[in-house]
Amino acid sequence: MKDKNAVALGEKKAELVIKDARYLNVFTGEILKGDIAIENGYIVGIGDYEGEKSYYTDGLVIPGFIDGHVHIESSMATPINFAAEAKKHGTTTVVCDPHEIANVAGEYGIEFMLKSAACADIDFKFMLPSCVPATPLDENYKTLDAKELHKLYKAKDVIGLAEVMDVGAVISGNDDMYRKIKDALSHGYRVDGHAPSLCGKPLNAYVMSGIASDHECTAMSEALEKLRLGQFIMIRQGTAAHNLRELLPLIDKYYNRCMFVTDDLHPEGLMKGHIDSIVREAVSLGADKIKTLISATYVPAMYFGLDDRGAIAPGRRADLAVLSEDLFVIDSFFGGKPKSRHAPKWEFSSFDVKPIELSDIKCEKGVIGLVPGQLLTRDLGDNYGDCVKLLCVERHHGTGHKAACYLSGYGIKEGAVATSIAHDSHNIIAAGSDEYLVKAVNKLIEMGGGIVVVGKEKTMTLPLEIGGIMSEKSVKELATELEEIKNFAYSLGVSRDIDPFMTLSFLSLPVIPEIRLLPSGIVKI
Repeated sequence: MKDKNAVALGEKKAELVIKDARYLNVFTGEILKGDIAIENGYIVGIGDYEGEKSYYTDGLVIPGFIDGHVHIESSMATPINFAAEAKKHGTTTVVCDPHEIANVAGEYGIEFMLKSAACADIDFKFMLPSCVPATPLDENYKTLDAKELHKLYKAKDVIGLAEVMDVGAVISGNDDMYRKIKDALSHGYRVDGHAPSLCGKPLNAYVMSGIASDHECTAMSEALEKLRLGQFIMIRQGTAAHNLRELLPLIDKYYNRCMFVTDDLHPEGLMKGHIDSIVREAVSLGADKIKTLISATYVPAMYFGLDDRGAIAPGRRADLAVLSEDLFVIDSFFGGKPKSRHAPKWEFSSFDVKPIELSDIKCEKGVIGLVPGQLLTRDLGDNYGDCVKLLCVERHHGTGHKAACYLSGYGIKEGAVATSIAHDSHNIIAAGSDEYLVKAVNKLIEMGGGIVVVGKEKTMTLPLEIGGIMSEKSVKELATELEEIKNFAYSLGVSRDIDPFMTLSFLSLPVIPEIRLLPSGIVKI
């Protein structure tokens, strides 16, 4: 502290000074100019300073970007490899919800993510998964109740309770859910929401419980109702869900109650950009640049109580990004200390399922209709035009549970796609035609999880050795392999209006309207 004070007073040279910087002041919304003095990873002064090292730039210096809600597992990469790519895009803090790996491996999965994140080049903060499983209908590896979650609040980087998806449990006053929320609030932490289309009195009850945000809004009317009740709005722009264009007007009036999140981002998406790309898109669509940048930096820091970052001011971490005139990242600084490189190894068996036969594929009545660009689905009743078969198979406990129905809008005809990424319980989900479905699912079981695409002439695979949902490969390697197998899926007729794998992976998530398929059968929401 004394050294920092001496530097702040100008009595001692700083370790690093960003000289004559144009920088964003998030408190006043101004672009100002001055030297930014950095000592031991923290900003200690702004004005006229000398440093042991000097950094010069014509770019705009801003606080590092913060992703307010993401499931790292959807990138298929470990936190270490996710960070290596995200930092190139000026991201310095990621608030993640490890509920995907928790559904596969319980507490072991969360601890694996915490240990891996501790070795990363940026800062990860964790919201404990509130719904493992997502609903009582799901068949996952293990249920994490309030008592088990309570123990995990001791972990250094845990800062709250993640998206409360089981809206019914909240509204009905479920004791275990209330305890989870109460435990988070008693620690002074935030509780995030997940309540698509919820409105009126049920929304009042949901917000009254202490749930402070929502990332599921797809229309301005929905977002405004939630804003008016005091929630923060997380504007989501990920691989499968694109809500930015619809919610863009929020930035003009309510930027100080909004932040940007990716939620689920495939590796090729991360290669193209992270929060920086959402900022560029928002500005290109007409959003005010300064308001957009504040929403991408200061607002999430303030919301999560991360008072040591999110602004360029004395006492804040030197988590910074340098942007070009067109808002591309030129450089970035991470104020945290160098991380340990003793990355954990995955040591957990996550598959207990037998191969299937053609006779196992018995379709129920009903058609699930896809909505391009959204995670929502439509209940198409008995409209069987342009359909393929959809199959869901339990894979954690060898129950033999499986169910099938029809799917409209997917497009594949002669072939099948199968994956062990099936939110949130991560059973096996597959779409296609009979003999190809059998081949794809059995290949997936044989290799212990990942993605399989089967055509008439060939089969392509992407193994995911960590719980059937992640890999030790770099983001670049995963992106390259995923792009190849995705193009193969498109060549077999999968609609180019959807992502072949991300879209498929959400068809077993029974917390998003209107209709889903679980190993137990069709669920209507």
